[in-house]
Amino acid sequence: MSVNSKTLFFIIFYFGLISSSSASELDNVAACSGVVIGNASVDFSLGDEGSFNDGIKLAITAYLGEVLEQSSTEEDIVIADQILAANTDKIINAANTETFDYDVYEEVVQCYRKVGGFLLKNSETILQNKEEIDGIILQRIELLKRVLSAG
Repeated sequence: MSVNSKTLFFIIFYFGLISSSSASELDNVAACSGVVIGNASVDFSLGDEGSFNDGIKLAITAYLGEVLEQSSTEEDIVIADQILAANTDKIINAANTETFDYDVYEEVVQCYRKVGGFLLKNSETILQNKEEIDGIILQRIELLKRVLSAG
């Protein structure tokens, strides 16, 4: 392998790792944001609208902060959205099937901590995009309340 080939291979490998690392961080915040949204949805179903609103704000702000910070690809965002939705459903299903046990509770607590870490990590990006993020949060809160109140 010539020097130029080695350099090209290294550059491709390096940027592949960066892309994979960015996607991994996005997947991690999506997973925990989904858990927090699921827990907030359970709070809403129990009549605690304040905790619901706070949980949704935290989760969506952390998630969007990472999306904006990483300049994520559309494909990565689609996958992250699926992870977020799956984890939201997982927590809601645990509450609905009375399997919300100690392990699920610990996962929720751990995810609140991780979401907090992402909020701190991306605080500048979040502040720079506050109006856009706040608008999305309001839309999602109303949509989720409508979905959770249906039927």
